[in-house]
Amino acid sequence: MISKQTIDEILLASKIEDVVGDFVALKKRGQNWVGLCPFHDDKNPSMYVSPRLGIFKCFVCDSGGNAVHFLMEHEKISYPEALRYLAKKYNIHIEEEEAKTDEELAQQSENESLFALNNYAEKYFIDQLFNTEDGRNIALSYFKERGFKESTIERFKLGYNPDGWDHFTQDALKNGYQMKHLLKTGLTKKTESDKYFDFYRGRVIFPIHNHLGKTVGFGGRILKKDDKTAKYFNSPESEIYHKSNILYGFYYAKKAIRTKDNVYLVEGYTDVLSLFQAGIENVVASSGTALTEGQIKIILSQTQNITVLYDGDKAGIKAALRGIDLLIPAGLNVKVVLLPEGEDPDSFSKKHRDSELLEYLEENSVNFLLFKAQLLSKEAGKDPVKRAEMVTEIVNNIAEIRDNITRSFYIKECASLFNLEEEILNVQLRKVVWKKMHQKEKEPSIQSTPSTTQSLPQKKPQFTENQLNIIEKNIILLILKYGMYQINVEQTIYEGTQIVPMRIDQYIFDEFHEEEIQFSQSILQEIYEEYAFIASHAKDQDEIKRYFSQHENKEIQQFVIPYFLNPDPEFSQEWEKRFEVFTYNSLNNIEKLNAEIVDHINMFKLRILENYKKLLLKELQENKDDEEIISIILKKFTVVEQRRNELAILLRAVITK
Repeated sequence: MISKQTIDEILLASKIEDVVGDFVALKKRGQNWVGLCPFHDDKNPSMYVSPRLGIFKCFVCDSGGNAVHFLMEHEKISYPEALRYLAKKYNIHIEEEEAKTDEELAQQSENESLFALNNYAEKYFIDQLFNTEDGRNIALSYFKERGFKESTIERFKLGYNPDGWDHFTQDALKNGYQMKHLLKTGLTKKTESDKYFDFYRGRVIFPIHNHLGKTVGFGGRILKKDDKTAKYFNSPESEIYHKSNILYGFYYAKKAIRTKDNVYLVEGYTDVLSLFQAGIENVVASSGTALTEGQIKIILSQTQNITVLYDGDKAGIKAALRGIDLLIPAGLNVKVVLLPEGEDPDSFSKKHRDSELLEYLEENSVNFLLFKAQLLSKEAGKDPVKRAEMVTEIVNNIAEIRDNITRSFYIKECASLFNLEEEILNVQLRKVVWKKMHQKEKEPSIQSTPSTTQSLPQKKPQFTENQLNIIEKNIILLILKYGMYQINVEQTIYEGTQIVPMRIDQYIFDEFHEEEIQFSQSILQEIYEEYAFIASHAKDQDEIKRYFSQHENKEIQQFVIPYFLNPDPEFSQEWEKRFEVFTYNSLNNIEKLNAEIVDHINMFKLRILENYKKLLLKELQENKDDEEIISIILKKFTVVEQRRNELAILLRAVITK
């Protein structure tokens, strides 16, 4: 057990931005930090970290809590394990637990047993490397002949499995580890005649760690020349080792990746070791497998900048091209370095001084556009048809870039490279973008009828051209004053509907997430985001009002205090009937409050659709001579009109064409 005094010390020392920042690339935004949420497939940063409150909060999947909660959810570990992680991070002493009894060992979870076995195996292999005659003469000599310093060998916990039939297996069994776990981790294999043997016998060992530094698997390289046996053996998939979610060296590289805001991606274990030893610590390897979405997500947790470093032969070039096609749609800024033919990162780094290696990587790092253009130009030669196909392929890549400004710069660069008019490429780009939207059936930000609906309001709010700001302010006012109040929500469950109570703030959050809505005024968006932090632990609405009334941001104070101090205006019912407008006496009745919430959100959606309609009309004018694009735009236009009409019915309003 960890004492309460120690727990308090750990919680006091823990900085939420440091803990989350070990796993997620965070960027400063006002008083808070923001990053991609690791608990769902996040494309745009939706997780906020508040140093002042000591918590994190995701507005999409609703994950939140302090540093301990983050670790428990992210690493799927227990409360004591999370505390021990933080104690180690902040150098807080915790007395070691007493040795576990047989009963306690039997109660350990399957994952804990596999981790314990891998940890034992790692120590066994290290011991065999440094403290046995064969280990020193054979394996350690091999590593040193390859140019690896002893400090590097120790840092990455390299080891050796002796060339015996089952030396390790027998040793593990004697120390209480079970055969079923030896087989699951792949440390032991069974022959057809039911004889057990060491899978990595006669091999040097490269332990594979997850981002917490836990050993999840091993790679073993053969030392003897044998054409009939694979050069490398790797651990099989298990409950704790999923190859698609592991990057070799990431645990040692993540701090340098954040510091440099860039990661070098290589292929093999020794590539990582050599570059790391040469002072380039922000390096990871895909371990010879094709890059996966899971690995890309790991990279995105630390940086959006990646430099792909591959061999200069044909296989390396093809691998680089495949990597580009995966990395760009994920939102990464991609550069490529091709080494001289016949070289790989391991061999190249050993032939050059550290400073020369770094200089080479920096000078030969080119953006994906230039890399692909140079490569495809050689293949296309002067053939105009092939060159046109080449440009089209590059424009297709540019279309995958999410940021419009970045996309524009790449179009300018592409036009300059191929001596083409920029507008010609922009026309082609628009075609590709529209086609992609059409193929994926991507609708505008208001895509469909909300998944949660309510009874229709009785009033008919009027809509004017410049009313968006008023609507936004009213929504914020409703959240701040009445967010913790409950309204009745009609939800679709299977093929039926059910009325369920829901807090106003949660209903608004759900609607905004469903339709990907944001406030146009930055101060309102800031209040909205900070409210999510407070609402997760506030006792009542008065606590929320006090918080924002005393906010350190004076602009927020000046915005909210008048609303809190002044009573809601009262209007007569005749005024409502005559002019069909919102009046704040509706807040005096929970049913009217229910209707007002729905009306405000629907009116907000309607305004967004109006803006989108203007964008479509502009696109229609710009592409009036392109029948294919016109057809796609008109389909989008139909969807917008359909949604506008749906909202008009909900609002009891007349929508003019």
